[in-house]
Amino acid sequence: MKRFFAALLCLCLLAGCGRTDSTGNTCRAEETPGGGDMSGKTEKPGESAEPAGETFRIVREEKDGLLLARVGGGPADVYTLSLPDTGVTLDGEAFDRNEPGAYQALPGSTLTGALAEITYGTVLETYPGQLGGVTAVNIYSDGFDDRCALYLRVLDDLWNVDGGLNGGVTSVSVDLSRTSLSESEQAAVAWAFAGEHGISQVLSLNYEQLAAEGYLTGTEPDSGNIPCWEEGCLFTIAEQESENHVQNGARNTVTFDAQKWRSALGAYFFCDCTASQDIDGRWGDYTVGSQAIS
Repeated sequence: MKRFFAALLCLCLLAGCGRTDSTGNTCRAEETPGGGDMSGKTEKPGESAEPAGETFRIVREEKDGLLLARVGGGPADVYTLSLPDTGVTLDGEAFDRNEPGAYQALPGSTLTGALAEITYGTVLETYPGQLGGVTAVNIYSDGFDDRCALYLRVLDDLWNVDGGLNGGVTSVSVDLSRTSLSESEQAAVAWAFAGEHGISQVLSLNYEQLAAEGYLTGTEPDSGNIPCWEEGCLFTIAEQESENHVQNGARNTVTFDAQKWRSALGAYFFCDCTASQDIDGRWGDYTVGSQAIS
């Protein structure tokens, strides 16, 4: 009888374990906006939870609200928030973004890149998750870092150059795993990039993972075929090095490579790109050392 209960307990524990994907991350919705996929949240639509104050990075400010990445979160921790009319503060002081000069205390006069502590009560089970029951939003002028916005600009520039490579695609994979963005920031950037270009499916897999999961054709050994992703395009940003110091008004510099890949004979590269972050945390324009095509 003791063995029976022990076996039953093991089965219960196994049933409660979270699913993981092929990269070892907790499974999350891969579909882009409008797909209505689950984000892995335990809250159900409209279900109340205990009020919680958590810190998020504002990845993008939109007309109808904010795109957020939970600080220290995983790939499922991407959220949207419609800013309430009341209860919003900046460094603890009343903040009305409709007032003239309201953004002056923020680098670049924008919320994008700022940290926000948000107290909320519900999460709608969509992807991104929608924060509801919000009772307080405190935006910080300290800790500003809009590296997400920098890499969104790089991805958009890659999209626009030699547009035939990504013409007609229905899927993209955005691999930012070799950047200093957190997992939640990587996922938010990928989702925002795909949404901007009307892509129905967004992944976060690298070339090897795409090949292993059957997205690519022509990858079989000795097949004589050219590796290709017929329905999609892979976008990659990989940081080479970064320096953390204050010099000539810059707090941080980064060197990176970026590329988009459709096939072994169809790819475009930005090589030896550099960008600098000013003392307030804002990343300016980047320069491209050289460009290449295959």
